[in-house]
Amino acid sequence: MRYLSLFIFSISLVCIPACSSDVDGVLNVKTDESEDVSNENKPLNTPKKVGDNKLSNEELESIKSEGEAFLATNKKKKGVKTTASGLQYEVLREGFGTKPGPTSRVKVHYHGTTPDGDVFDSSVDKGQPIEFGLNQVIKGWTEGLQLMSGGSKFKFFIPQELAYGANPQPGSIIKPFMPLVFEVELLEILEGPAKGDGPTTKTTMKFDRMAHDYGKIKADTDNKTSFTVTNTGKNPLIIETVKAACGCTTPKKPEKPIMPGKSDKIEVVFHPKENQLDKQKKTVRVIANTDPPETVLTISAFVEKK
Repeated sequence: MRYLSLFIFSISLVCIPACSSDVDGVLNVKTDESEDVSNENKPLNTPKKVGDNKLSNEELESIKSEGEAFLATNKKKKGVKTTASGLQYEVLREGFGTKPGPTSRVKVHYHGTTPDGDVFDSSVDKGQPIEFGLNQVIKGWTEGLQLMSGGSKFKFFIPQELAYGANPQPGSIIKPFMPLVFEVELLEILEGPAKGDGPTTKTTMKFDRMAHDYGKIKADTDNKTSFTVTNTGKNPLIIETVKAACGCTTPKKPEKPIMPGKSDKIEVVFHPKENQLDKQKKTVRVIANTDPPETVLTISAFVEKK
């Protein structure tokens, strides 16, 4: 992902908070070991010299002026709101439930363009959502995603001072002092503190079945099934969390809200170990914007030696 490294850095699970690491990917830029970046809301691997872009002062002033004019015109459009920082946003689809906090880890789909509409990166085009912490991205994303509830989709118009300012990636179509445009869909709040409560509009759901028996299966094999869930209410159904009681069970929830009258699947893979023989029964907890919020599904099997 050529430009993904502009937004996120990765931290090893065995690394203490103060440690530094090499940034993987096409940039291959090493962070300064003396620099404390734990609370910075900017890309770690953004180059620091405007000269890398080889633009004259006149050209830089022109780009900056064009960006300011774009935002001044855009803020007058119907549906566009502006925050105190200057961040502009448009709600394309409202979500439900909690909103992420400043250090929450989230999963999103995004589509990034210049003000002229030229695409510089898109998880949507790649068909692969990304995960990151809100304290690991540019300021416009840190602020903007905290306005979103799970399942919502916003369009952000980010001023250059909340994006990359004078220091975009060399060779990028992103120019110094250029505002950026992103469509962002918040698929899931993975972990971390939630910031207050968003709308709590409830709905109802119905599963095609509440339990599945695999029958006789072998240890150390993947055994798959799925449960179909239908939104039987009048509001979008947000499957917030799907958790298994055992590490041998891997559930996967729908990534997008389920609209009223529509259905989707919760996939479950059961991989019993050699020490899990004979009759086995496991549960999968489904948390959604329903009342009650928790539904328990059950899987069972008779496990034999492989």
